[in-house]
Amino acid sequence: MKKNIVVGGFDEKQREKNLLKIKDNYSKKGYKFLSYKDNGTLKSIASFEVEQSILKKEKSKNIFILSGIFFLLSVYLFIKGS
Repeated sequence: MKKNIVVGGFDEKQREKNLLKIKDNYSKKGYKFLSYKDNGTLKSIASFEVEQSILKKEKSKNIFILSGIFFLLSVYLFIKGS
């Protein structure tokens, strides 16, 4: 599956620096870099190829974190209300 990621930066040097960081971070997660299109400040896009299983793992991790936050907030409100 193809995934596009926005590369931000005010000038070309900043965008190239951010692109290197993004490529490094996402390659560690299992993404494969395909291409980069420089369209300006917040319109530049890096394209990556990623397996569906990696996307599912990331989504489940985010849901787990949000449910943990909700649980802690619920416990806090319950204790505070008592």
